[in-house]
Amino acid sequence: MKAIFGNGAEVTYLDAIETEEFWGGSSRRTLTFTCAADAVSIDALNAILSDTANTETLALQGAVVTPEGKEQVVTNLYEGYTMKLSVGIDSVLVQPESPDSAAVYADRLVFKLGRPTFIEQQLAKLGLGTEAQA
Repeated sequence: MKAIFGNGAEVTYLDAIETEEFWGGSSRRTLTFTCAADAVSIDALNAILSDTANTETLALQGAVVTPEGKEQVVTNLYEGYTMKLSVGIDSVLVQPESPDSAAVYADRLVFKLGRPTFIEQQLAKLGLGTEAQA
């Protein structure tokens, strides 16, 4: 699966989860990606995510198997995730503990994007936004 940014840059990811979280004093939509630790350098990813034009429209591509057994590429578009909330390497659970084996953790590159709230969007239109929204 891959995320395609506004500038054409692509990042291969293992998992992407959209949820609502309390972040920066407001409840907002977030999109969290988990990638292999070597999917892209943190510096390159920071450069991509620092330009809001790159994340205004984000395309997520993945393959699904149809009922006929054929593989089909599906693209989902996400708009407005212009806030870079976090980028870094985290230890992620890849295999849960079982009676026969211990839990297995691996280093993963994790980054989180957020959508400005309605009020933040309106303030930005008036030129009154904060740096957190840029």
